Amino acid sequence: LLYCKTKERVMGTTRVRISIDIENIDAEDEIKQREDERLAQALKYGIECSASIEELASLCFQSVSTFKRKFRARYSISPHQWLLQQKLEIALHIIEQREVPISELTTLCGFNNTSHFIHLFRNRYGISPARLGKKLREEKNNKDKEEE
Repeated sequence: LLYCKTKERVMGTTRVRISIDIENIDAEDEIKQREDERLAQALKYGIECSASIEELASLCFQSVSTFKRKFRARYSISPHQWLLQQKLEIALHIIEQREVPISELTTLCGFNNTSHFIHLFRNRYGISPARLGKKLREEKNNKDKEEE
């Protein structure tokens, strides 16, 4: 907050009066809102294009350390972990919607290494992507047979 200081002379003593400049408060809110919008756009870009943390920080006009610190303060998780979680959720959604080869799923979700992707997916969901896909297809086939 920015403050305006004015001095008054009252009976030989100096008194300082401090008043809050409301326009500056609005400006700070606007700056925070723009930072939030930049962050949202950067994170969307990060998911879609597998951007590095350095690129995301640059898109937010921040140093890497400031970006990481502010991100962790806001989300209680590192930017890297957050991006991984988002990519894994996208993978889960794709597997639930359609049958996709694992190598294609790996690429669609922005991972460069299939075995690394499978390892992360299994750690997060307790089942490999291939087994989950197979399980979901079997459940769907059983449900379809029951309806006949």
